[in-house]
Amino acid sequence: MRRRRRHPVVRALRGLAALALAGLVVTAAYTGLRSLGFRPRWEAEAPPPAPPPTELRARMPPPVSPLGGARDASEAGAEGGPSLPARGEGAVYPPARIDFETYGDGRPVESNAAVSEEWREQGLVLSFESYTANAVRPYVLDARRYLPPDAPAYVLGPALEGERGLEVGVIHLNFPGRPRRVAFTLLGPDLIERFLVIVRSEEERLPESVAARSPDMRYAADENSGSGKATYNPSGRGVFRAERVVVAVAAGIDRISLDGWGPPGHLLLLDHLEIDP
Repeated sequence: MRRRRRHPVVRALRGLAALALAGLVVTAAYTGLRSLGFRPRWEAEAPPPAPPPTELRARMPPPVSPLGGARDASEAGAEGGPSLPARGEGAVYPPARIDFETYGDGRPVESNAAVSEEWREQGLVLSFESYTANAVRPYVLDARRYLPPDAPAYVLGPALEGERGLEVGVIHLNFPGRPRRVAFTLLGPDLIERFLVIVRSEEERLPESVAARSPDMRYAADENSGSGKATYNPSGRGVFRAERVVVAVAAGIDRISLDGWGPPGHLLLLDHLEIDP
């Protein structure tokens, strides 16, 4: 007796019915497991990423300030340069005028010397950083060979590394009293189009517009007095330029960095500092 063959449509319908039944069984099992608290791996929330180890976190760059843009040479230390000194909570500093011819206690400056806290009572703490030197303090320098003949002898400058001479780097002026106005004179080679001055207030790098600049005509050579720039020629050197810089920040100034790294690396000297609370 011959076996009757089923129609292809009937076979297809039977197959679909079997698949539907299997799907119902799986769905019922899955629902039952979920009711018992089971959650498949793909539905579980991903754990938060582990923080980096402390020794690495200390070397990570700080977030870029919306005002500051990219990091630069003066922020190349472990946490964006040497840490700021503790703020003078409740400290009141009177207006100060520092010419670097005398220390904060009145003693006269008589030779090149590293400095840091010599003017703390006047509201100034100094530091220095460089790729090429281990020095962490700038120097008060006898800079007569970089100045006009009638200028005072001593200025603030980069570290002096013995026979290696002056180092290229960044001078940090830290203000524990957080004054609202600081003024100073910068001296450097005129071939540098713009002396880089970086101002920080409340952990933020501020735009360059907070530092107003004008020629300091106290240093201008007579033949250059009408050029719009205060320039002069140190003995045996190229043309130097003197700028008066006035920084005004209503919220208070934490740090001013004078960046001589460049490129090109260049000499930056500072004189006639005024601090107004």
